[in-house]
Amino acid sequence: MTLISRLERGKPEFFEMLWKRIGEKGDFPSLSKSVQALVESMQQEDHSIADITGIILSDFTLTQKVIRLANSAMYSSMGGEITTTSRAAMVLGLDAVSHLALSVRFIDTLSSSAPDTVAARSEMAKALLAGDIARNIVGSSRVSDSEEAVVCALMHHLGRLILVFYFPDEWSRIQQLSENDSLPENEATLQVIGVTLDEISQEVAKNWRLPKKIANSMMSTTSTTETSIPGSPEWLRLMANFAGEAAEIVAKGNNEKDLLKLASQYGDALLISPDSIMESVNHAIAASKESVILEEVDEPHGKPTNSKERLTAGIQETLDALTEGMNFGNALNLVLETIYGSMGFNRVVAFLRDGDSFKGKVGFGAMMPAALQRLSFPAAYAADVFHLSLAHNADVFIEDAAAPRSASSMPSWFTEALPDVRAFVMLPMSFNGHSVGMLYGDWKKGTTEMVEQSELALMRTLRDNLMKLLKPKKADAPTK
Repeated sequence: MTLISRLERGKPEFFEMLWKRIGEKGDFPSLSKSVQALVESMQQEDHSIADITGIILSDFTLTQKVIRLANSAMYSSMGGEITTTSRAAMVLGLDAVSHLALSVRFIDTLSSSAPDTVAARSEMAKALLAGDIARNIVGSSRVSDSEEAVVCALMHHLGRLILVFYFPDEWSRIQQLSENDSLPENEATLQVIGVTLDEISQEVAKNWRLPKKIANSMMSTTSTTETSIPGSPEWLRLMANFAGEAAEIVAKGNNEKDLLKLASQYGDALLISPDSIMESVNHAIAASKESVILEEVDEPHGKPTNSKERLTAGIQETLDALTEGMNFGNALNLVLETIYGSMGFNRVVAFLRDGDSFKGKVGFGAMMPAALQRLSFPAAYAADVFHLSLAHNADVFIEDAAAPRSASSMPSWFTEALPDVRAFVMLPMSFNGHSVGMLYGDWKKGTTEMVEQSELALMRTLRDNLMKLLKPKKADAPTK
């Protein structure tokens, strides 16, 4: 008797039970929200580097792992060290970084919430290895959007992970049937629960509003003989299935003969030679114990001890990007993120002139981007610290915004929008003798950091390099 046959309303009641268990534990809902935020941003036609980096930068651990992966051996041919997600998006491509972040978030969240059981650890390890296998194969075959294939390989395991998390007894029985009776996991799952792994995966994909490409890759493949175009939905599904099956073989003892047979079975359909597939698989196996995704990342505690070194590296990274023809918007993101990470600020904001006002246009960190709409002040002069900085084109550091001497010059819009600020720095942006904006960064109350003159000088250099992208208009030639 299946689990569903014991339920009055069959499949609908099973999925109600599933969502209830997921909701009670609370881990998958948070994963669902973060996945949806990335997916929704990726699907917007006008999505930008600022949109994606803003989402990534909202999570320190995610930021660090994305940067580490961008600097891994797979991307070393891109040249130069990558220190910001903005730069990673420019070098690797926005879609690649988006999918890279998606794969990191997926594994990272599951790793921290997985039950401490042998079965759970085993399924997590197989999912992670499948992702590494896909990354190596696609990377070596020079297929575009390589990280999309990694996400598909990881998501292909979602049905298994959900069962091992929330229906452990049933999952144990499924594994027994699969091993002892040599049943495919889909059939064994149908016998024990009354739904297939594919049905569970598709229900989750629907609930999470995943893109069709990813949802399609979560299904079992029906054929490994028909050739598919690299990067197409069917090709991604084949890759996800191959990576999952290869990880399963490795988990059972890494039988080289079985792996080669599997590579030969999928090779023609993937348009990749079995030898190339095997080389990539073996490399993934060798590197699996050193995965960046599972590395522990220490949370920051105020300003980094190497702030000046990081600012200096950011200046060089910015100069490199400028020589590559980067536009002002992308350069602004890069400079802002460099200041944010190097100084360990609570938040950073770029104010830009917009008609008769200065408005917060881009921001990273606490309360961002929600608070941007409240960060606006008139361009007309007023006796406050922001207008004084702009009027004199002076870089200013306010050590204590609440101190009597400083508080009197704090505008009401500022204290109302950002009530948690203790100290902040302002770097005005001037063009052709006119104020066009300001870079702003702050530390929250309870911190004791200070901006040193050498750090202020380095941030000034970053600002000045940014402004070089705005070229003055040439005067019209005099008429004769």
